[in-house]
Formats: sequence, structure tokens, C-alpha cells
Amino acid sequence: MANRFMLPHCRKHSAFPKEIVLAVLFGVGCSTSSPNDGFGTGGSSGAQSGTDAGATGQGDSDGAGSTGSATPSRDSGGQSANDASRGGTGSADASQEGSSSGPAEAGTTLAGDAGVCPAPAGIDANTTAALQVVNQTRAAMGSPCATMVPALNTSAAKHCAYYAGNTATMSCIANAHVEVSGCTGFVAAQFSQRAQMAGYTGRPSSETMAFVNNGASSVQTWIDSVWHRTPVLSPWTRDLGYGAATKCDTMDFGVGAASSTSLVVTYPYDGQTGVPTSFNGSFEGPTPPAPASGWPSGYPAHVYVNGATMTTHEFSVDGGAQLAHQWITPQSNSLAQNAVILYGDAPLKSQTRYRVHVAGTRANGAAVDVSIAFTTR
Repeated sequence: MANRFMLPHCRKHSAFPKEIVLAVLFGVGCSTSSPNDGFGTGGSSGAQSGTDAGATGQGDSDGAGSTGSATPSRDSGGQSANDASRGGTGSADASQEGSSSGPAEAGTTLAGDAGVCPAPAGIDANTTAALQVVNQTRAAMGSPCATMVPALNTSAAKHCAYYAGNTATMSCIANAHVEVSGCTGFVAAQFSQRAQMAGYTGRPSSETMAFVNNGASSVQTWIDSVWHRTPVLSPWTRDLGYGAATKCDTMDFGVGAASSTSLVVTYPYDGQTGVPTSFNGSFEGPTPPAPASGWPSGYPAHVYVNGATMTTHEFSVDGGAQLAHQWITPQSNSLAQNAVILYGDAPLKSQTRYRVHVAGTRANGAAVDVSIAFTTR
């Protein structure tokens, strides 16, 4: 089944008959939004002055950003029955929180952290599956585990209940991330408010949505995207909660425990096998930079690095020729939060080993040099 991803562009999208939808919100969302097909993520609350990272996903979905200011940012519009929210950052970036302990190599699991945080008691199988996919992936790549917080489970579940209860009233879900007062199940307009009202005492950072009522599938679709992967796997996003309802999955994130700002992790991780060969960014909103030949592209690779300017970027068949590719940095696109992203201009070949090499300099002058290899399925 194909996946459709939509990130916030504040534009209307035609229906797309998919069952998985994702959305991510970063920063400010659109004041109004129209249904879009795909999935997306929502941005961080904070002083929501940042740009909004759109949503990606499969199926008919709308992404909505948080509305710290009235100025629309790159937000995918509202959502229909299948939508994914978007995660994002406000004036302070969630990924910039953390300690300044010593460096760790890419793919190294932190001491005392095997990527497995205990799950809260009493959660259902769907919620358990969502947490397992998140932390199994984070453990494999060396990103600190995420902690499931009951208050964030509550805020996510209530938002899906709101969404599912209003699918027949488009004015209530025009922006999937923003609840409308007077609509069935209304809690609060913004995900940060909903998290705090549910009792979350940390710092809300982002929200993602999908539209299948399947925790494992939704998380994997977020991971298999450009923009929406960020909050799910970021070393500097450590709290999360998941909730679901009919044709709705919501994951709310908070900054959580501090991680070293010197940590470097990647996805795919070094030595990973069975990596998908392609990605269709036309289904993600905001749409990532398109290859000159159009979509699909190769599968995206993220290198999470905090506070660095990365200037060297090489993508090749391992031991072979360099490949034309897209290169995204926080300096070139604010949706790339403490990560640089590469993807080939054309789908990758199956059962082939590829190498990614990036290098640059941290703000303190320290060099950063990362080289990983992965093999496609």
C-alpha cells in the first residue's frame, strides 16, 4: 500500500484513497486549512513563533499547526477523515534542550539506556505497539529511549476522540491539530494546551497524527518520511503519548529528559539492512524539495546533530560513484531541526549497500564527521 504524506502548505489537496495518514506540526500553523491527503506532524508550543512543519501521511488527511501567531507558516491545511498532525518548534527548539556531556559516536547506545523505557500500567495493545516501534527503532540507532507519559496519552486520546467525533463537520476538523470551541469533545485549541490540561508538567514540543487507528503502522509511516521522522526519533525529544480512535492516531511529544547535545545518531543507522528503496514526497506536506526528475526519490537518511553547520555531504553506492541527491540542513530549511537530511534523486536499487558521509563544524569549532552504510531490501 502506498503512503501519502502531507506537510503544511495551507492549500487544498484532493482525496487520496489511503489508510495511513501522518501529520507533523512545527511552530505556527495555518489560521485556516483545507483537507489534504497524507500524514503530517505538528510543531512545538513554547512561544510558538517558529515555522510550522507540515504533515505527512497516507490516506485522506489534513495537517494543522499550532497557532502561536496569526501569520501562516508552512502548514499543510486541515484534515479530513484520515489526517496526521505535525510536530514543531516554537521560539526554542525542543532538540536544543539537553546536557553537554561528552560526545558519542553515531549509532552508539548511551550507557544505561538500552532504548527500553518501561511502559505505563494499563495501556492497551495498540498503545503498547506504538511505543515498542518507537523505542525499538531508537535503540537500534542509538537514540535515547522515549518515555510514555500517561498525561500525554490522555491528551492524545482526547484529541483523537474529538477528531473522530467531528468527521461529519468539516468546520471542526478543517485544521486537524486545532480544536474548535463548541465542537463535540472540545478540550483546547492547541496541542500544548491540551497536554497541560491533561496534567503534563513538562514542555510540550510537537504533535503527529495519522488516520488508521493502528499504533505500529502509524509510527512506522512517520519514520518512513522526511519531516515527520524528526520528533519520533530525535535524541532531544524524550516524552511522548499515544491515543487512537476510529481513523485517528495522535502522538503528542514533550522535550523530557535531557540528552547530550554532543550526541550524533542517524537513521538509517550504520549497518542497517532491509531499508526501503524509495520515498514519494509528493504525499508529504510541506512537500520536501523534489528531485529534478520528480518523485519518487530514494529513501531519506537523517543525521541528527545538535548546533552544527554541516557542509560536506556525500551519498554513494558503497565503494562506487557518487549519486545526485537532495541536501537539507537547518540553515536551508527550518523544518530540519537539529538534523541534516539526504535522499537520492532516484529510487535506490534493491539489495544494494549505500554510504552516507556528512561533515561539518559545531558552534564551538569542534569537527563533526559521520559516515554510515546501509543496505536496501
